This record gives sequence, structure tokens and C-alpha cells, in this order.
Amino acid sequence: MPDSPARRARPPQILVLEMGPANPQVHEQIGGYSDWFRRQLEPRGAQITPVAVHDSEVLPYGGRYDGIILSGSACGVRDQLPWMNITGRWAVAMAAHTPVLGVCFGHQLIGEALGGRVEPHPDGPEWGTFDLALTEEGRKDPLFEGLPEVLQVQQLHRDLVIREPDPHRFTRLAGNAHTPLQAYAVGPWLRAVQFHPELSDADLDVILKARDWAPTAPLRPSDHGSRILANWLRSYVLRAG
Repeated sequence: MPDSPARRARPPQILVLEMGPANPQVHEQIGGYSDWFRRQLEPRGAQITPVAVHDSEVLPYGGRYDGIILSGSACGVRDQLPWMNITGRWAVAMAAHTPVLGVCFGHQLIGEALGGRVEPHPDGPEWGTFDLALTEEGRKDPLFEGLPEVLQVQQLHRDLVIREPDPHRFTRLAGNAHTPLQAYAVGPWLRAVQFHPELSDADLDVILKARDWAPTAPLRPSDHGSRILANWLRSYVLRAG
């Protein structure tokens, strides 16, 4: 994408594709999916535009945005709702020229669009703060610049990419024993993470209590997610613009 004076003069425009509504109790306390990203990215100068694709809002022309985020969802990829396949393929196509970040459900949806397979985790969910390790490629990727080789991140998922996409199409960046594919890269502009970099441990506590779910690992504070989003904005969105 050309770096025109007009593009440089305005805030980076981030499209957040909302993949579902937040639980009403959660929404009342900490907002919905796009609000979580807004709190992280708008103080860093970005401007957020939400589009509720789960609620029949039309996918916009992606070229008008400097970055695209696919959010988490209470839905599962195996629900196979009509908008899911379309959105996954659209995101892969947009990543040919625009930075795309898939988060949790977004990570899974893109993984399936790339030829992988998403299923419920046979060992149960990851709900809480979990460690994960960067691969050699992950340690070199700008998404994790300045971060340690072992990260502490907030997790809230039942499903996983149980069959990985064609290895010629993607690169694994991080994983742990529970979920080997915690982060991956496709080409220069597409990155996806199974965890929630936009959530704090306090946010996650609100969500778990609203759903009456007990953590499967203790909640711990960590700034690693926030730093990952800052890296994405700086090293992908601003560099592409």
C-alpha cells in the first residue's frame, strides 16, 4: 500500500470484524469485542471501526483500512454459519495487501480457510493465563519484538486448529503443550494468535464469572498481550501504510 501524504496525515484506520455479540453482563462491565481492541489501540493513535459480520453487516472494501482484526466469538467454527466461510476467505484475500490479525476465533477461522481443521479440544478448554513458547521463527517475527521467549497470555478457548494448514502456506510462531498452534504467520501481512492480546487478567475474570466458568489455570497479570498489539500496530499497520 503506497505511503501517500494523505495516509500519513490521518490516524491508522483499523477495521474490527466482530464475530459475535458479547454476553450482556460482560458488555455492561467491559464492553464488546471491538471495545477491547479500542482500549488498547486508540491510545496509540489508531481509529477503530467495528463491523458486526455475525449480524449480517456487509464486509466492507478492505482497501480503505490500514489494518484488519478478526475478533473472538462465543460461536465455534464447527457451527458453520453462512458468514463464517465467506469471512475467512475474505480475510485471507485481504492479507495480500493489508495487515490482518486473527484473534482466538479469528485465528481458527483463518486456519480453516487455509485448509486446516478446527475441532473442540480433546483435553478441554484453556481458560486463564497460560505460558507459551515462541518458535525460532516466532523469536524473529516483529509481532513478538522485545518479548521473552516464554510469554504469559490470556486464553479463553474450547476449540483449536487440530489439523494445521498446508505447511507451505503458513509458519508456526508459538505454541504450548495444550495447543501447539498458538500463533502463526502467512506471508508478510497475515498473523493469527489463539490467545487474547486485547484482554487483561481482570477483563478475563469478568468474562469467566459472567459465564460461570471456573479458570483452568490461575489468572495472572501480564503486559505481553498489550505489547504484542503495540508491535502489530507499529511493525505491520504503520509499516504497510
